[in-house]
Amino acid sequence: MSIGAMIPNGGAVASRLQPVDVARIAEQAGAEGLWPSDHLLMVDKPIDYYPYSDDGHLTWDVTDDYLETLLCCAAMAAATTTAVIGPAVMILPQRNVLQVAKEAATIDRISNGRFILGVGSGWNIPEMEAFGYPFKGRTKRFEEQLAVLADAWSGRPQAFEGEQIRIDPDLVLHPRPANGKEVPILVGGMAAPALKRAARAGGWMAISAAHIWDSEAMNASMQIYRDSCAELGTVARPVLKLHSVPDTQHLVADIVRESIEKLGFIHVIVDPPWGTSTDAGAEMIGSLSEFFSGEPITRFWA
Repeated sequence: MSIGAMIPNGGAVASRLQPVDVARIAEQAGAEGLWPSDHLLMVDKPIDYYPYSDDGHLTWDVTDDYLETLLCCAAMAAATTTAVIGPAVMILPQRNVLQVAKEAATIDRISNGRFILGVGSGWNIPEMEAFGYPFKGRTKRFEEQLAVLADAWSGRPQAFEGEQIRIDPDLVLHPRPANGKEVPILVGGMAAPALKRAARAGGWMAISAAHIWDSEAMNASMQIYRDSCAELGTVARPVLKLHSVPDTQHLVADIVRESIEKLGFIHVIVDPPWGTSTDAGAEMIGSLSEFFSGEPITRFWA
């Protein structure tokens, strides 16, 4: 198993630190993956259903800077040499799928095959609707987009007529990914339908938080995912994104060392304390990296 690091591209820390600089520091400290998050815009309305806080409220100010995730990935790709790079996770149903296919293949090429596309269906209703995409029905749109992505990287996507996505015939979409086949995909989510989508798409990004960590519940989700892979004849590639905040970051090391590798994850993404200092963030990564083999995550798509 290997360690990845969230690279702050939103909030107060991202306003103070450049993601490219943090990415270099994280890679030098031993991070095998560099992962920014994703919001295209914020809507200045109260939200009480954010899934990663105790009270459902946002943990950042809506007026904070939030740098675009794929542009950050491209910049980090140019500034690093070994770590994989990818969004954790990019909200696919509020984007044009052919444009995403083009951008992902481009980043994969300029990074020499180090890009992994983490995608999710999203939770922020007003954000998605601000781009003209209905929140209701997003899961169907998400599934159709995943099918189109897999085909688009052939360079000549086939005509497609779904309930929400339409692809015209005779399109040419180059460049192709670095391996000539595909960009690895990780589907984020914890509900059973998300786990089955992940089994079809090629990889799963489980999402939890240090303050609510439950090994038994995560093991149950892992079993659903592995059973789905077995039914479909696909390879299980489970990755974990483990959220933490300053008050809970002291829990991360014990969770990682005592639970996560035993559950079968191939890569765990942690939230280093970049807000304290880059030295503190690097120290956390280095400490966790020494505990594991650091086997490159890309090997699981070879």
